[in-house]
Amino acid sequence: MSMSQLMFSPLDGSRDEEVRRLFQEYPHKDFQLKSMKVSKEGMADYLQTTLKSPDTQSICLKANGKLTGLIALKSLPWMSEHFGLKMYAVPHLLAGFEGSLVRARLLRYVIEELQEVDFLDCRIAADDVYAAQALEAAGFRYVGTEAFLGQELRRDEPFDPPADIEIAECSRADRKQVLEIVESTHVHNRFACDPLIDPDLARTLYRKLVDNCFDQSQFTTLVARGHGAVQGFIISKTNETFCQLVGKKTGSLDFIGVRPDNRNRGLGACLNRAALQRMAQQGVQYVGVRTLANNYPALRITFKTGFAVTSTSLHFHRWIKRPKIEGSYTRF
Repeated sequence: MSMSQLMFSPLDGSRDEEVRRLFQEYPHKDFQLKSMKVSKEGMADYLQTTLKSPDTQSICLKANGKLTGLIALKSLPWMSEHFGLKMYAVPHLLAGFEGSLVRARLLRYVIEELQEVDFLDCRIAADDVYAAQALEAAGFRYVGTEAFLGQELRRDEPFDPPADIEIAECSRADRKQVLEIVESTHVHNRFACDPLIDPDLARTLYRKLVDNCFDQSQFTTLVARGHGAVQGFIISKTNETFCQLVGKKTGSLDFIGVRPDNRNRGLGACLNRAALQRMAQQGVQYVGVRTLANNYPALRITFKTGFAVTSTSLHFHRWIKRPKIEGSYTRF
């Protein structure tokens, strides 16, 4: 395929079937879908809806009039506000050809032609070698490997909290203590692995993200109260659109934290089981968890509470415009 045959264009409805084919032919998450008992057709239906979100823009690459590649950009408003930059995630980087050329050209187009983009955050399947090669060629920096774990739930999910611990929904009065725990525990994240981001500011990002969860209906926050204080918390989520399109009620455990002086006493596993029991009672059939592959304490807890690894992903960052030194948001 010669470079002269390639043409970029925005995504439009006339390409829906070709886009669906790209999603269905993507081979790198098959084991995860099998573990979830979700069909590739159902997943393709859901992924196509993400392209129509108002905060997402998609660019197609055509060869001889046929769709051969697609890149999607999703704006990250709270991160953009935090850093004073226009920051985007890359949820989809797909190509209908083997090799890294199509993916690399899509990335180059975004970097060179879209002036509003300052930062890109891209997650790809660990065995998507061509995507990894394209990201490297486009100057992306590897910042960590993420493991996805999952398990089927039973309606009678057993759970008995310790006698001195009360598990309850997070009240408004609990929120300040939850955020204090976030700052002392959330050190395992890709932002902390990016040498351009100060570690203290990486923790600040997660405080803001958890704070944003409190008033969103798809999130549920449980806390473990004991000895007159909040000792730990866990945040779970359900995605109704995903559940409807794949025909299965699923959820995820998104954040967990335990006070440092209360670790290694089983409280993390206790919170996991409490959240799983709550979700099982609500009819959730499958629950997933994502964590960095080197977050061994979190992996130990998830294994202990019935989760198994179903896929791994690689995270890459690309700083197109260096953050301003004023404000000390990053380090050089």
